[in-house]
Amino acid sequence: MTIALTRPVARAPHRSHFADPRFAARDARRTVLARLRDRGLTEAAAPAIREKADAALLIVSELVTNACRHACGPSEMRTSWDGPELTVEIDDGVAEGPVIRPESERGETGGFGMGLVDVLADGWGVRRRPDAQEGKTVYVRICFPSGDR
Repeated sequence: MTIALTRPVARAPHRSHFADPRFAARDARRTVLARLRDRGLTEAAAPAIREKADAALLIVSELVTNACRHACGPSEMRTSWDGPELTVEIDDGVAEGPVIRPESERGETGGFGMGLVDVLADGWGVRRRPDAQEGKTVYVRICFPSGDR
């Protein structure tokens, strides 16, 4: 399990709010895709960079879907860059953090999401939201390799 113990970067993040939880995963993917395109990462010549961009979209989709399934939807998503590292933070209103389910608890109705996040992200973690009585922020770090963009 790769849980980051460091805090995410706090540099002028791009903020997104979700009006309708039914479309939150789609809207989150579109937002992150736009941020990746702004950096030329989705059309990069290096396959490793394009694969990391695809992984970032899957990670965000999984985290937002978890917020919708287990916490009545995300309240805000923030994305920020620190050099080649993208940090995505997703707030929701439930204090309980996500867990990686053992294989015996995975099946037709789910249980795979955080395992995927753990494998694809370069680090992730959970922290309490200081601005709310309840809730948490789940964050991930995704480091893009240098290479021919």
